[in-house]
Amino acid sequence: MENLLTKENFQCDRYCGQCCKKLVVRVNKEDIEKIRKLGYKEEDFLERDLLYRSKFVLKKDNDKCIFLKKHKDRRYSCKIYKNRPKTCLQYPFFAKNKVGSCMPNKMYPSAFVSFT
Repeated sequence: MENLLTKENFQCDRYCGQCCKKLVVRVNKEDIEKIRKLGYKEEDFLERDLLYRSKFVLKKDNDKCIFLKKHKDRRYSCKIYKNRPKTCLQYPFFAKNKVGSCMPNKMYPSAFVSFT
């Protein structure tokens, strides 16, 4: 049987950055306000959601979240970790209390179809 991760036993190393590279992060008004208070301008970190034009998502730069920082040792960290959006805070436990993996391509395999 597959080992399931739970909120109690999950420990993110916060260094691979796969969730910040693969997922689109929708933000709400509270998320936007928290990020604005850090000194960021909305036009620098927001863009319209392609599916729901009335909603907003975090911008991507080179296919990764603009707040994902790559360090010299090839590890990643979030520039706004203490003020990250609700979606990021909940990840990978959105609707379920247990998951088999925190890797986006394993959690949502149909969303990552290869065209090669």
